[in-house]
Amino acid sequence: MPATIRLGDTGEDVKRLQRVLARMKSLSPDRVTGSFESVTESAVKDFQQSQGLTVDGVVGPNTWGKLPAYREASPVLQNGSLGPVVAMVQRILKTGFSFSGAIDGIYGPQTATAIRTYQQDRSLPVTGVVNEQTWMAAAGAAGATLESLCGLTMLS
Repeated sequence: MPATIRLGDTGEDVKRLQRVLARMKSLSPDRVTGSFESVTESAVKDFQQSQGLTVDGVVGPNTWGKLPAYREASPVLQNGSLGPVVAMVQRILKTGFSFSGAIDGIYGPQTATAIRTYQQDRSLPVTGVVNEQTWMAAAGAAGATLESLCGLTMLS
């Protein structure tokens, strides 16, 4: 079980919490910083309230126990990345996100261009790199994210 964390704490357990809250749409993905600040505390309090927990903003065993199962961050993808996750992203991009290249699992210029368009359309930093912010940005009206559409998280 992760450590008990609260306002002012920093580190990987805070980042873990923030990722879970971002996947739940309770925290903006750009808030996944590893620094437990007032916006994170407010999201924790809202979660605690919704679960009938003591609303104190402190994430201890009871709060950790009610949070959805944690997954590490999805991988950073950029020019030169290879593999099935790249192919999953290409498949999603091909279904309505301006990608006309081959679904080959090779992150090349066409994939990077489609990701830049995806990022621009979502007011993200336009880097052509699939980072945490890009994975968690809403991909459609239903609130699905690129990460969930690729099947990399249980939350949608």
